[in-house]
Amino acid sequence: MTIKAIIFDLGGVLIELDFSNFYNNIISQSPLESPQTQIMLEFFRESDLYHQGKMSDKDFYELACDLLQVCELNQSAFYEVFNSIVAHPIPETIELLKEIKKKNKYKLLALSNVNSSHWNYILSKEWEFLKYFDEIILSYEVHLTKPNPQLYGIAIYKASFKPEEIVFIDDGINNVRAAKELGIIGIYYKNIDQLKKELEELNIL
Repeated sequence: MTIKAIIFDLGGVLIELDFSNFYNNIISQSPLESPQTQIMLEFFRESDLYHQGKMSDKDFYELACDLLQVCELNQSAFYEVFNSIVAHPIPETIELLKEIKKKNKYKLLALSNVNSSHWNYILSKEWEFLKYFDEIILSYEVHLTKPNPQLYGIAIYKASFKPEEIVFIDDGINNVRAAKELGIIGIYYKNIDQLKKELEELNIL
């Protein structure tokens, strides 16, 4: 079967994510001093609703206040720290994306679990590579997050091709497994060399 569309994850594949600044700054503001791992895990579990667009900026900030006790930071200061998780484009995979774009053979899509705050921050950076995509599917806009099968259904519809004609690249193994269950060709991203090798095997490079 001929490959006709390629779907890229953003965070962890094309954009570097760095939780250290958020973690360090939140801890420094929290009277808990060293918030328990359980509390941090609960915070990020609850953030899935924010990624689905089912929680407002104000509600998410109040969640941070309640769980992490960071109300010393006002909402604006909190989001400045929260958005620091979005670090920078990853040069190696951006170059790979550019190379594939130049071939003009594939429909390119982005599929991302992302909240409105992070996305607006990304847009403010005006990164050129975002223009390479024919479609960008954002979890907070469609109210679904990976690995929900319905989200892949939307991606297949947007791609306008059969699942077996679509390649999906993601750094989350469960996300890739979910895509494969629908017949999509999945690549679990580990590093640039491995990704290139798998794309070569599919005759994409």
